[in-house]
Amino acid sequence: MPFVPVAKVSDIPPGSALLVEMKERDIALYYLDGQVYATTDLCPHQGASLSGGTLNGEKIVCPWHQWCFNVKDGSSPMNPRLKIKTYEVKEEGDQVFVMVPDSE
Repeated sequence: MPFVPVAKVSDIPPGSALLVEMKERDIALYYLDGQVYATTDLCPHQGASLSGGTLNGEKIVCPWHQWCFNVKDGSSPMNPRLKIKTYEVKEEGDQVFVMVPDSE
């Protein structure tokens, strides 16, 4: 699985999220403390777009019902059994690359 270019670091506003489509998936990119992270964009609760939520430190807060997830590892402080998908990210200069499996 190759890394695929999806955005530029400069496209991601610090402290917020950027929605990108990759291999027919919606991916949310986050720029925190000089590093980019990627997760699925869909909240597992009711399918809201997480990139439309509020970034609070390392946690993205869902805009619909305030469920939150750590963007670094996908964990939820609200429910330890609940987790969102995270993706491996690589940066080269200003370019952001994400690796997404062909099937999940």
